[in-house]
This record gives sequence, structure tokens and C-alpha cells, in this order.
Amino acid sequence: MRVTPPIPITPARLTSSSASDVHAPAAYNAGTTYAIGAIVSVAADFKIYESLAGSNVGHTPKNEPLWWRAIGTTEAAYSAGTTYALGDTVSANQRRYESLAAANLANPLPVLPETETDKWIDIGPTNKWAMFDSSSNTQTAWASPLTVVIAPGARINTVGITGLAANSITVTATSVFGGGVVYGPKTTDLNIRNVANGYDYAFNAFLTQPSLAYFDLPPYSDIVITVTISATSGNVKCGTIIVGTYAYLGDAQYGAKGDALNFSTVDRDIYGNATLIPRHSVPKVNATLLVDSVHVNAIRTARTELNAVPALWSGLDDGSSALFDLLLVMGVYKTFEIEATHYGKNTVTLEIEEI
Repeated sequence: MRVTPPIPITPARLTSSSASDVHAPAAYNAGTTYAIGAIVSVAADFKIYESLAGSNVGHTPKNEPLWWRAIGTTEAAYSAGTTYALGDTVSANQRRYESLAAANLANPLPVLPETETDKWIDIGPTNKWAMFDSSSNTQTAWASPLTVVIAPGARINTVGITGLAANSITVTATSVFGGGVVYGPKTTDLNIRNVANGYDYAFNAFLTQPSLAYFDLPPYSDIVITVTISATSGNVKCGTIIVGTYAYLGDAQYGAKGDALNFSTVDRDIYGNATLIPRHSVPKVNATLLVDSVHVNAIRTARTELNAVPALWSGLDDGSSALFDLLLVMGVYKTFEIEATHYGKNTVTLEIEEI
């Protein structure tokens, strides 16, 4: 098990991104035929939608969930000289805000960690910055390829990516001290297929790997990382990119569990009829690790530093393993217990929940 606390990606550290700072796609037109992956805005809804199919014409985004899905809110840049109506959405400082009042003029936006004022509420990162937010509920969606260049300004050895919808990803690292390219270009094919027998081989659909991690980047202090995410059709999507230095916590033992907190509800009336309300499920991992005593003090330090701090927890190193994603969580620990089992060996009990 490795845990990687992310280095916060600030505007100074994100030296380049192919995603625009203000996401402002063309307005939806009922007479236009849209391809799969087309992105439009609907000012009346304050939302941005993505087309889910080709030959998409005459389907109103708000009312046609089989044809469109909302991927965010409109991101008009905030202006103190503009009067905003109730429900208007704006963007500033890499965040999106919704007006809580009519005739909203010259009222300051919340400043993190504040998320709400009488006039405005923070509703999350902008599309460009969603991929650097720790929440699994946010995702950057952009035309392929999506390329970002990150200069963390510190020694790192790990790049992790979660919430992916793409067909391939390439990671390259350069360093002046290292004399140029010091890592890669390393390209990973994200296309997978779950095959257990001949029938599966013949008929199972191809899927794409949703997450992966690279733990072997050379720790140059001036390292610059380029990540390119590509899709063969439609847009690419990325939930989170994490760069940082991992801490080794021990070897995961057999019996590790991948679970989920299910917030969906099933309500029944007096006749037994069910009303199903699907909601977000929060993945969680329960694992027991075995570790030598020499690592215990470093693990205790990591536990203190990770208190209520989102980080990337990886139970396996091999991204090609069928169990890799089961034991990968971008989240926080709920239980972190170290037990001196016997001389020289110790167990670490972890319970981790996704953010």
C-alpha cells in the first residue's frame, strides 16, 4: 500500500493546459445536428451539456437525458459591474459561483475556505480545474487530446490519475538538472475487456481503465510533467490528477475489501410499491497491511500528516492488475491502526473512504 498526498496545483504550477480558462461552448441550436461528444451551453439553464450520441438533432438538452448529460454550469467571467439575477452562474479564481439573489450587483464572491455569502455560493471548480480537485464528483471534459503541463516545484515520484474516460494516456517528465527528458514518454493503453472464457472473448464489450498510477518518476527538484490524455472518439474526461511523493505503508494482505457507501434510497408505500432514488455511492477500502518495524515511525508520521487530508491510496502497484482499481481510492482514512503483532513485524489496519 502506498499513499500519495497531492501537491496542490496552483495557477503557477499549471504551466499549460489545452482546456480553456473559461469554458464557453457555443449555444445550443435546435436545428443543428450534433456529433457524439459535442458540447453546448444553454443560457436559460445555466448549464453546459455533452452530446451522448451522434446524429443528435432536435433533442432539448434539459429534457432528453438519453441524448445529453449536464457536465457543469455556464462559466461567464464574473464582473463587479454586472447585475446578476437569481440563479446566474459565473466563474472566477478557478471556481464557479451561483447567485443567491436577484439584482445582485457588486457583491463580493466567497473566498476559500468560505464557500457561501448572502449573495453567492461556491458550486465547485471550473471545467479546466476540475481535474485538480480532490472530489470524485468533479471531472474535466475536453476535446481529445487533453494536455496539461505541471511544474510542481518540489521533488515528486508519483503521478496518479483517477476518473478517466479515455483510450490512452502519455506521461513525460523533463528536468534541466537531469539533462532533458528523464521519464518516458510512457504511453498506457487504457482499453480493457473483462474476459474469463471464450464467450466473453467473443462478445464482451471493450471498456476503458478508469484509473492508474506511476510510482517511478525520478525525484528531480525541477521536474516538469506533461500528461496527454487521448480518446478515439468524443471527449476525454479526467476526474483527478495527483502529483506527489508516496509513503510506503506496508504490503496489502489477502482479504482486502472494496466496498461502497450507498446513498440511494428504496422507499415503499403501504402496498409495497417501491420508489427508487439513485444517488452517489462512495467507494471505500478496508485492508490489513504487513510491515517491518523499521517503517513504523515513518508510517506514524504519515498518519498524522494525513489527518482529514485527501490523498491517493493504492493497495497494488501493478496498474494492469484486475484488482488495481478495486484497491485505489482518492480519499481520507477513517481507521488507521498500527499493531505490534510480533517481533520485527507489524500490522496496519486501514479503512479509507473516497471524497
